[in-house]
Amino acid sequence: MKTALFIRLDRMGDLVLTLPCDSLVSENYKVHWLVPKGLEFVVDSATPKKEYRSVKKDFTWAAFFKLVKWIRSIKPEVSVSFHVPWWVNLALWIAGVKTRGGVKSQWHSYLFLNKALRQKRSRCEFHEMEYNYLLVEHTFSLAQNKESWKPVKLKAPKESRLQFNFNQKYIVVHPGMGGSALNWPIKNYATLINKLTEQCPVVITGTKSDEPYLNPLKKSLKDNHRVVWLDKQLDGFQLLKLLENASATIAPSTGVLHLSASLGVASLGLYSPILVHQAKRWGPMGDETVTFSPQVDCPAQFECLLEACPHYYCMDNLSVTPIATKALSYL
Repeated sequence: MKTALFIRLDRMGDLVLTLPCDSLVSENYKVHWLVPKGLEFVVDSATPKKEYRSVKKDFTWAAFFKLVKWIRSIKPEVSVSFHVPWWVNLALWIAGVKTRGGVKSQWHSYLFLNKALRQKRSRCEFHEMEYNYLLVEHTFSLAQNKESWKPVKLKAPKESRLQFNFNQKYIVVHPGMGGSALNWPIKNYATLINKLTEQCPVVITGTKSDEPYLNPLKKSLKDNHRVVWLDKQLDGFQLLKLLENASATIAPSTGVLHLSASLGVASLGLYSPILVHQAKRWGPMGDETVTFSPQVDCPAQFECLLEACPHYYCMDNLSVTPIATKALSYL
């Protein structure tokens, strides 16, 4: 059987939206994945199982030559660079991969890829997952078949060493994000969580990088004893276990929302109306997903115009009630 190499080396949500794309060629190729260090748990949880190697994204000559050696050892005939730093495309070229597909955008894609596709993703004509499928179809010269564009399915491990009562119904709220899009104000999250805890416990997740959102939220909710704080306490597999057993997950445009959707859990996303932030481009993909966004005619394409926009700050006006009502309907 021939071998192919698929590479995505950026964020968790992007990886989740790329992992299903090997299904287009898996009958004819043994597909290997190259993914970022720290996200191994995502690939390990995918069904069907995937072969992969993880690397750090930072360039060193030692890492570069190690990667070239590994690529030569698996002998891929085709590679697809979904999102990679320059030195990875150079490694593919030096390793002698015959067909090197990818996104034609940055300078290294013009130098080192020979079957790249120009995708003007900032126009947001497709969802991120759809752009990834189109890239594979182009690289492998396949006819477009939207019927086969399905999201990845993840499965949490049976054991996760997480001390938590999974017999109760609960909702997960993940208020933090990396800052690549607009988020909901803290006071709105606090109001939502107080409303939800009238009917069930709410579990808050997050990492150290989410502290700008978590710390003021903790102050607002200090007297609410039905809030369970698991921020900075979960490894990847424990997070998956927690999400998989939740009645619903509520989060802004972040990787946790995509994990939840891929686990088959009801996933409610809070999205900015800015063109490149919209749910049309980055929304969760799964059997039970719904997104909420301010109903405004946003004039911005890349970044919020702040006070120059007549709708500023529109995220503040995204109502709590329909979000809470929808989330509670899954109990």
